[in-house]
Amino acid sequence: MRKKMTRRRKIVYSICGALLVALIVFRLMLPSILLRYVNRQLTLIKGYSGHVDDIDVALIRGAYTIKGIRLDKTDGKVPVPFFSANAIDLSVEWGALFHGSVAAEIEVQHPILNFAKGPTEATSQTKIDKSWTEVVDHLIPFKLNRFEIFNGEIHYRDFYSSPKVDIFTKNVHILAENLSNARHQKELLPSPIEATADVYGGKATLHMKMDALNKAPTFEAKAELVGLELSNLNPFLQAYGNFDVKQGDISIYTEAAARDYAIKGYTKPIIKDLKVINWQEDKDHPLKLAYKAVISAVTWVFKNHSKDQLATRAEFEGNLKDPDINVWYIVGQLLRNAFIQALYPSLENSINIGTVGDGKEPTKMEKAYKASGGKPLTKKEKREQKKEKKREEKKKKEEQKKKEKENKAKT
Repeated sequence: MRKKMTRRRKIVYSICGALLVALIVFRLMLPSILLRYVNRQLTLIKGYSGHVDDIDVALIRGAYTIKGIRLDKTDGKVPVPFFSANAIDLSVEWGALFHGSVAAEIEVQHPILNFAKGPTEATSQTKIDKSWTEVVDHLIPFKLNRFEIFNGEIHYRDFYSSPKVDIFTKNVHILAENLSNARHQKELLPSPIEATADVYGGKATLHMKMDALNKAPTFEAKAELVGLELSNLNPFLQAYGNFDVKQGDISIYTEAAARDYAIKGYTKPIIKDLKVINWQEDKDHPLKLAYKAVISAVTWVFKNHSKDQLATRAEFEGNLKDPDINVWYIVGQLLRNAFIQALYPSLENSINIGTVGDGKEPTKMEKAYKASGGKPLTKKEKREQKKEKKREEKKKKEEQKKKEKENKAKT
């Protein structure tokens, strides 16, 4: 009997030992397996080739980190990658598990996005094929619920203009949460997005709320770009406008909202202390000086001289499937500001999800959302909504029965 027990123990220990060795070997081989898999997936993006340097695996927290990723145009006629990043961390979002949902989160360290303009399609990269979304789906087995970018850069480049153009924003930080509605919040816009960036001495901010699961774009957004120094854009202005700026700064304020493929909003650019002509530098170039003089004259006409600013307020409203912005309205608003009043340099807080639509009667939730100034409904307000809905349904049924009786009486 003892010999049989000893033999069984040896078998069990042997099996456990073999499994342990297999797990250790698998863990050691897993990064290289994932590396080959990710590099193979990146080849599936049409028009681009991708490469990853290394992959780290953290089984305890259910994550893996892609290191040194870049995506280049396959024809090689653009000298910079379309996308690159120091590291991309893909992991299970443990917080979502407490809400009964299995979801993923992505953190991206120092991503760089390069849009390039050239004389031909081969020398430009301004968009990427939709196939990249399928690649992301393959790399993340769960629904994406949280997305965060640290220290990002976005560039607009033209290697063929004179002078060459490289306009960029840096220190980009973006945080998007509850994208798969893992918290099951009964709100019209349950997914918040916050973003900040530095732009040539100015600061850009975005505050946005959206319904990420809605097929039709459904969101409200407020964005500001304050204090961008225009002289830093001189390579761009020289390349495309044949003039440059001695001094001045621009601020842009924008609000927009969309639902049911309808969009409504405004953008309000304000330029202050603008000076185009530099007499000392341009006195030996009479044609250039004359051109700048025309620019300065036009600027003077449209400037509000009491506040030394050039500004307009351009409204836009239409269908996202067929957008239409009235250019003549923009010109009218420019003249209105120039000769009647200076625009106040701030957001107006006049656009939200309740102000946009195609004339349809807004739902009770939309009405309450608008009335609350965009704040989530309380439990009490939700109960009141349900009661009001039941009262309306009861009233409709009574009216219907009344009409049926009247019709029977007539016949």
